[in-house]
Amino acid sequence: MSKKKAVVFRHMHQESFGSLEEVLWGRDFEFEYFNTARGNFDDIDPLEPDFLAIMGGPCGVYQTEDFPFLQKVIDAAKTRVEKDLPTFGICLGSQIIAKALGANVYKGANGKERGWHPLTILDAAKGTALEHLAPEKTNMFHWHGDTFDLPEGATLLASSAQYKHQAFSWGKNVLALQCHPEVTEGLLQEWFVGLVDEVTGPNAEVPLGPLREETSKNSETLKKQARAFFNDWLESIGL
Repeated sequence: MSKKKAVVFRHMHQESFGSLEEVLWGRDFEFEYFNTARGNFDDIDPLEPDFLAIMGGPCGVYQTEDFPFLQKVIDAAKTRVEKDLPTFGICLGSQIIAKALGANVYKGANGKERGWHPLTILDAAKGTALEHLAPEKTNMFHWHGDTFDLPEGATLLASSAQYKHQAFSWGKNVLALQCHPEVTEGLLQEWFVGLVDEVTGPNAEVPLGPLREETSKNSETLKKQARAFFNDWLESIGL
């Protein structure tokens, strides 16, 4: 019996699938990354994988002229979601799914949402895998400045104090999260190096010291709850 195949689109090396990789291994997936910024999209059939994830990144969905690979990712996502194939987006990945479904993506009017802030799980998500990410069970990591309109036909599942559209589902098999359930403490330590201009110095937007303290405090709980969430969601869609 052949293994299930999972492909993760990542736009930068440090935007890995983090703690969720272990769930895929445990569910007997063959798992590989496709690096979108330098990969050959002719080598990828977006309909082939049993599961496709699209990760985050610092560019915006509306920057396809500057980063032409983004349009290819949007097109691949559109091909999958039109057939309601298992597709999962995180941060930029959620914005790409929203765009593929015809919604507008743009800079958020409420500024950048960064650091550790809880999700509010909405009534539509009660009794679903997302309840593992409820505020009484874990804090959540956020790092984004863009947001999106809710696509037509989508179900809003979670919000935050700063942005209403944090998680949505579409059809049976498509799920998009603006936040970052996948992060681990080790992964974030690498992110902080890449974000040096934003987290250090007298003009730091998010001071590194408190950010590291919050990461140390919250990362292990998030890892546990994120794995439970992802495992249950895959189970719910038959993977």
